[in-house]
Amino acid sequence: MLIQYKIGAGHPGPDLKAFEETLAFPEGFHNVKVPAFVGEGVLTALEINNDFHANFQFYRLNVPLQVIKKATEDPSDCVYIVFFQLDLPETAYIQENEVVYDHDGVNVFTQAIDVVLKFPPHSSRNVVCIRIGRSRLESILGEGHRAYLNNLLRQENSFFIHEPMSVEMRGLLHELRAQPPAALRQLFYHAGVMQLLYLLMAQLNKRTIEPNRHGDPVHIARIFQARALLVSDLSSPPTIASLARNVLMSESQLKQSFREIFGISIYQYFQLMRLEKARQLLAANNRTVKEVGYELGFTNIGHFSRLFERIYHEKPKKFQLRLPQDAV
Repeated sequence: MLIQYKIGAGHPGPDLKAFEETLAFPEGFHNVKVPAFVGEGVLTALEINNDFHANFQFYRLNVPLQVIKKATEDPSDCVYIVFFQLDLPETAYIQENEVVYDHDGVNVFTQAIDVVLKFPPHSSRNVVCIRIGRSRLESILGEGHRAYLNNLLRQENSFFIHEPMSVEMRGLLHELRAQPPAALRQLFYHAGVMQLLYLLMAQLNKRTIEPNRHGDPVHIARIFQARALLVSDLSSPPTIASLARNVLMSESQLKQSFREIFGISIYQYFQLMRLEKARQLLAANNRTVKEVGYELGFTNIGHFSRLFERIYHEKPKKFQLRLPQDAV
């Protein structure tokens, strides 16, 4: 897959060209600062092997950024993994179909998708991108993982799946923003990649739903459009029929593809997003448990408390009391 980065600086120079090139997957190890005339932050690119690369994008741009991904003839040998945390919603265009990313997450894919990502000025990038050969990933996994991962990595399989960003992943991305001593930087980022891979594979190892093998990028875009509609109002879920009508799909096709990409049903996903929003509101410590529950559409606060405890392993009131006021 060819990935091209274009920064709308207006007056390009050698520093900008080096930064744009480092955004891809160059050979060796690169640690560069964002040119001051376009923003601030650091970009790091790491080659672990010829079939195992990563880049770490922790910066803020004052100008727009465009990422153009074009499929090459045979991209299926590599798995692409993108961990992303958002400052503002990001818009992607997949064959002219708009997809708005308004939540953190991890995209894992192999198939050739022509896509243009557009990031507005003054937006931050907190992203780790990994490109790894399937055989390399299999050798790292070793023996003992579930059949799901074996099936996922078969050479002939093409797929696109999405995983939520766990608390541990968020914490690790925060740690990776630090700049370690120069002599240890390569080791620091190498260790970070391996930790992220472990956390992701631990989640994927729990999946039971076969991954999405639909190669049509428009189809994938419509599933993400359905997801955005689903969580647009967390106090009142839309019907599956209305979601399907809005994205021009049948109900059965939408339900199946949603489960294949996100690993859970539409209803389960809505509940998880609702509880994650509840966690954020409780952590702000300016609402009571009852207020948060009612705001998110729970009419039975006891039921809300039990669901919260099932996901976060403690009751919402205890969670709220344990955290400092500004924790999220």
